[in-house]
Amino acid sequence: MRFPPPVDVQPLLGLSLRDTQKGREGRIVGVDQSQATPVLWVCWAPGQGSERVELTREQFDALLAACRPPAPKPSYRAAEPTADTDTQIEPRRQVARR
Repeated sequence: MRFPPPVDVQPLLGLSLRDTQKGREGRIVGVDQSQATPVLWVCWAPGQGSERVELTREQFDALLAACRPPAPKPSYRAAEPTADTDTQIEPRRQVARR
């Protein structure tokens, strides 16, 4: 079985998670992508160690997409001509010195 290539998980580390079924909140302290299903290591309470939480590939991809910043909106100002771009720059003349 071929595993998908690993992805950058830096945005996930330190992210807060809420388990509504058990009424607890924790932080992601590690990610394991070496298996067929991604695994998060979550520390639910300080000093208690971490718990292994398996995710489906779709859940993992959705979590990554949710924590990434949105793509910047295109700026149309750069396409408009300005006074700086209308003027042409002439090359400097080299003066020989003796």
